[in-house]
Amino acid sequence: MRTLVLLTSQYPFGTGEPFLETELPVITTGFDKVIIIAQDVHHEKTRNTPGNYSIIRFNPTTEVSGYARLLFLVPSNLSIFLKTYYDELSFRKNKLSGLSVKKKIILIRKIIKGLQLKDFINKRLRSENIHGQIVFYSYWLKTSAHAIAMLHYDNCIKISRAHGSDLYEEKNRLSYLPLYSLVSSSLDAIFFISEHGKQYFIDKTGTNKSGYILSRLGVNRNEPLPIYTGRQPSIFNIVSCSNILALKRIDLIINALEKIGPGKKIHWVHFGDGILRKDIEVLAKEKLGRKTNISYSFMGQYPNHKLLEYYSTNNINLFINTSSTEGVPVSIMEAQSFGIPVIATDVGGVKEVVTEGTGQLLPVNLSTDELADKIEYFINMTDNERNIYRNNALKNWENNFNATSNYHNFITKLNSILASSTES
Repeated sequence: MRTLVLLTSQYPFGTGEPFLETELPVITTGFDKVIIIAQDVHHEKTRNTPGNYSIIRFNPTTEVSGYARLLFLVPSNLSIFLKTYYDELSFRKNKLSGLSVKKKIILIRKIIKGLQLKDFINKRLRSENIHGQIVFYSYWLKTSAHAIAMLHYDNCIKISRAHGSDLYEEKNRLSYLPLYSLVSSSLDAIFFISEHGKQYFIDKTGTNKSGYILSRLGVNRNEPLPIYTGRQPSIFNIVSCSNILALKRIDLIINALEKIGPGKKIHWVHFGDGILRKDIEVLAKEKLGRKTNISYSFMGQYPNHKLLEYYSTNNINLFINTSSTEGVPVSIMEAQSFGIPVIATDVGGVKEVVTEGTGQLLPVNLSTDELADKIEYFINMTDNERNIYRNNALKNWENNFNATSNYHNFITKLNSILASSTES
């Protein structure tokens, strides 16, 4: 019997981890049983799951409500607790830098949460009488990865994905993510969604193992491609798609469009909502309201299937991303799957999506003038140049970010790890 134990933050509850909706039907075909342990204990179930899935909710806590359990948890796991704690102190001292008191408190809380989840998994597997080969798969390189790293089963492998907020210390409180040392030494494989993230982890830990694997996520295009006439468009259509937050810098797009002269009609559409939406709408009205050649629409929070339908039925000429920080943006993958050229700031793993010929990278600290110039560059392209960019964007999605292909590659690599563990 082969069992997959998948640990998520939300899935199948809430709206998080949408990639799993595409990934799970591919990777679960080789398992007799699938157990999903979600740390979301509040939201309603929003995704359908097959009958052979066991769905369990458990949220480890170090709050007051959990103190009674902690009185038994730490003593019963004292050796694991002490080893994990002192290994992390030694690792930080030797590889990076020592830990402040605040960081040590964070470390202790993270170890305790990992132990809580570890013990819960053990109890659950005993109650369901799970035997045979087990694959423990943490979707994030955080608490759930810490928990499975502490587990000990004879016939198992332990893997995790690594994305962005769970990997890059600079994005987190006190610029500290505990237990790099634990996951690097105790997991059989870590699947990084970008080469940038993989190299970051190698640099941080000073280790480079065969178990560090590049495994990109991806999107499927279930809508047909729009029909492109190949003629110079009478209106140049621009799309952006993101939450309206300070780090997304939507104001840069507005200020750049203000600088573009009256020679070309432009229609800009932004998909997404956020706490700065009212401010951004006021800015757009102030800067663009009197420009007769520029129109714009704020679409708000938009269902994903409707967004892809929009891409399919409209001739979009350019996608813009001006974020100051990113992982590997899904929004860019989706745009490229419809042959839309992209200009985007060179942050995080963006350069792995926006490559030569599919669009152009922008400096992180770009000025309004630089962005305006780049938009005009794409406006003034010849039909042939525009078609080359479209074709390259499509090829890049097909070769690197097609979800079905990528998840089949993931399961192939997973099966190889399983075969190696069986042989050993």
